Amino acid sequence: MLRKFSTMMLTAALLTGSVAATAAFAQTAPAPVQQQKIKVELNGKEFPFPQEIVTENGVAYVNASTLAIALGGSAAWDSMDKSLLVAKDNKYALRMYENKNFAYKNGKETTVENPPRPVTGGVLVPLVFIAEELGAKVEYDASKLTYKLSIAINS
Repeated sequence: MLRKFSTMMLTAALLTGSVAATAAFAQTAPAPVQQQKIKVELNGKEFPFPQEIVTENGVAYVNASTLAIALGGSAAWDSMDKSLLVAKDNKYALRMYENKNFAYKNGKETTVENPPRPVTGGVLVPLVFIAEELGAKVEYDASKLTYKLSIAINS
C-alpha cells in the first residue's frame, strides 16, 4: 500500500512539474513571427503555387514541379536516394539531395547553398536558384514582396 501511494505521489509531482514547466515556457517564449505573403509573377502575370511560398534566411522556397513545368522543364523526386531531378530539353539536368550541399549538374558535381525540402504534397526548392538554372531572368520587388520571372515559353 505504501509503495502504491509513493508511486502515485511521484507521478503527480512529475506531472505537476511538467505542466508548470510547459506553462512557464509558454509565457516566456516569443510569439511566432508572422510570415509575409510572397508573390511570384511569370511573364507579367501572377503565378500561383499549390503550397504557400516559404521563406527562410532570405530564401524563398516553392513547389519544385510547379516551378519546373512553368519554365518548360520537369522535376521528379526519388524517394529511394532522397534526391530531386530537375531537367529541361534533354540538355540540362540537375540532381539535388535532401540536406546535402552538393548536387550534380549535367553529371558534374557542384555546390548548392539550399537543398530541396520534401514536404507533404511536394518538394520545395529555392525559387531564384532553380528559376535561373532553368533559364529565367529573376527580379525581386521588395516593396511588393514579389519575384518577377521572365522567360520565353515555347508553345
